[in-house]
Amino acid sequence: MMMKHGMEDLMISKFINLKYNIMSVIRPKEMSISEFAKKAHDDANCKYDGKSYYRHIEMVETVVDIYSMIFLEEYDYRVTRDGASCHDLIEDAQLSFNDVKDATNLDVARIVLAVTDVHEENRLMRHLMTMGKTVKDYRAIVLKLCDIHANASYSKNNGSSMYKKYKKEYEYRRPIFKTALNWYSEHLNMDVVNELWTNLDEIHEYKKVV
Repeated sequence: MMMKHGMEDLMISKFINLKYNIMSVIRPKEMSISEFAKKAHDDANCKYDGKSYYRHIEMVETVVDIYSMIFLEEYDYRVTRDGASCHDLIEDAQLSFNDVKDATNLDVARIVLAVTDVHEENRLMRHLMTMGKTVKDYRAIVLKLCDIHANASYSKNNGSSMYKKYKKEYEYRRPIFKTALNWYSEHLNMDVVNELWTNLDEIHEYKKVV
């Protein structure tokens, strides 16, 4: 069962809002969540490898779709899919927790907040502190793994220098997320979970030390 939120949501989102100097936005009813996310990233001039940031968002959406059967409940897939569209809106596009909630729903906003990096002195501490809240929601863990999948695949296929960094980071992220997902086995198709891990291991050229 996922841990309770409420005051924790408020405190974390308040901190993030102050850090990023966030302004409020509203999603028009005729605009899809994906379209809303694309516009927000474009308005914030976010880039991914020098091009529209939405190329990354689409990659994460695609990975979530590929592993859609990882969830036993259809609703979990749907909110994770919407979370894929919105997963960097707070961190990169400078939207608030409430902006994401109003554009989607409370569950999607909580998933997005759970994968949003906290401010720390270096990349390692940022990841470790962020994982502390990501592991509280199995849907957030799956979303983050799909994000990791998308980044590593793209950097590997395009010869990016980031690939070596992603490989090293995978070594400490893997055991934490793998252990956490096992806690939530009652909500997940563990055969698909194992397929995702196999794919991630291959992408990262991961070799377990015996």
